[in-house]
Amino acid sequence: MLSDDTSQYQGPIEPGRPASSGGGGRGGDVLWALALAAVIGVLGLGLGLLWHALAPTLPLRIVEEGAVYTSPEPEQLAAAEGWFVLLGLGFGLLCAIAAWVLLPARRGPIQLAGLLLGTLVAGWAAWWLGHDIGLSAYQDQLKNAPVDTIVHRPVDLRAVKKLTFFPYAIGGALLIPALAAVVTYALAAAWSRFPSLRRHEDEQEWAEHDDDQFIAGAGPS
Repeated sequence: MLSDDTSQYQGPIEPGRPASSGGGGRGGDVLWALALAAVIGVLGLGLGLLWHALAPTLPLRIVEEGAVYTSPEPEQLAAAEGWFVLLGLGFGLLCAIAAWVLLPARRGPIQLAGLLLGTLVAGWAAWWLGHDIGLSAYQDQLKNAPVDTIVHRPVDLRAVKKLTFFPYAIGGALLIPALAAVVTYALAAAWSRFPSLRRHEDEQEWAEHDDDQFIAGAGPS
């Protein structure tokens, strides 16, 4: 026979919480963010190759004093900047989408920081490689080519300036990939219906909350 004594009742039983499947928690997020930054930084070299292939070089005429523009306002300067901006926007957009879709369990501010770091490095790497291809030959022509020879300067960005404390300043068009990536990621986060941005964690928490309510309702009235 069941006893009617409920004096020992301690309230609803709290169900056991399963261990988080986050794969290392915050430490795991940091490692994945660093890996993401490294991969994006390497992909920046591909962006540089594409920029070098599409953007026009700048023709210069050798004179006694050095090299001068072949036209008063060469359009190649703006074209090189424009191609880098367009390619950088697409690159940053694709990187943000890839990080959001392929690493849903790592979404959050740490992943965003890795994305930002990676696209900053990628922007610099793209400029460095795109500008460096053919640079040695161009510099050699400046020294040895006869007067009235037309030489072509490799693609370059006017926003890149040399500094004493760092090889080159990171600014201007170099920031376009990072800007596009951060804005795209922020929009994806704003439209997400999951508070933590991680679907599996929120669905697990909602399921546990429903279990808690069920067990609480099963207690004595």
